[in-house]
Amino acid sequence: MESIKFKKSFGSDFKTLPSNQGSRLCNMALAISILLGAHAGSVSAAAFDSNIVIRGSAEFDSSGSPSDPVNATQAGSLTSIIAGSTSTTTLVGSTITGPDPLSGTLSHIGDGFGINLSASGTGGTEPSGISPLFGDYTFSIENKSAVDSFVVNLQFHYSHQVEAIDTQVLNDNGEFAESQIAFFKADSSELVFSKVVSDTLFGNEKFIPSSPFTDIGSGVGGALSDVGTLLLSFLLNPGDLISFGDSNPDLFVYGGADSGRFSINASSLITVDSVTKQTNNTVPEPETLWLLAIGMVSVLTNKRRNNAFN
Repeated sequence: MESIKFKKSFGSDFKTLPSNQGSRLCNMALAISILLGAHAGSVSAAAFDSNIVIRGSAEFDSSGSPSDPVNATQAGSLTSIIAGSTSTTTLVGSTITGPDPLSGTLSHIGDGFGINLSASGTGGTEPSGISPLFGDYTFSIENKSAVDSFVVNLQFHYSHQVEAIDTQVLNDNGEFAESQIAFFKADSSELVFSKVVSDTLFGNEKFIPSSPFTDIGSGVGGALSDVGTLLLSFLLNPGDLISFGDSNPDLFVYGGADSGRFSINASSLITVDSVTKQTNNTVPEPETLWLLAIGMVSVLTNKRRNNAFN
């Protein structure tokens, strides 16, 4: 059994910003990313039941090494939170510093993994852009108990913002900024999907987790965003194993500009929200109560008969 609950979900396009809007947009996204990390780090580090084994990893571009941007900047980070301690791997341009993938076994409430990707560029005498940049999760939850069932709740925090501006209104150069955040089970079934695209030529797109098949985007270019937290709930019976992660990217960013500019920031963070052992129902069922009552009547009847004969 599994379920997805929108613990809190909100998404709205950014309003018109002043001329330094690209910088402010990145700063706002960075602040959100830091808050997500602070949230995970501030959770009381209580160990969960050792019968539940949760392993995972976060990595950059599992299909190959990240490519160098062209007249643009790109950066990112991988985060692991294990027993309340945080480790980080960074990406600047095409240079990765630290373990990739960043992996480990989670043991405490609030432990988890996160990925952040960002890029920006300004066109002019030459185009500016980045090749598609990916981030991927692998994740598994195993119940080692032979007798007990558990409900494991994961929190999936996500935040992404995109912006594409064509500085020459009549010049359809096709400035665009695209970000996609998702989370898949190993069988490719989709648990989370959010996509925002700012495109000055073909128009904007926006898909959110509560309605992943409906495009609610509008307009041409400008700033769009989607931010939220989802609760993913899984029931594991004795011996169960649930695996996550497939060939689809869990984070994806892509963008470019000719005469204008683009900016992207995308973050997601998966943390352990709770691990709860399921208790058996010890209250007798109605049918059991009737059988007990009949048995008591039979015992009393036999006792009276025996007394009468004596």
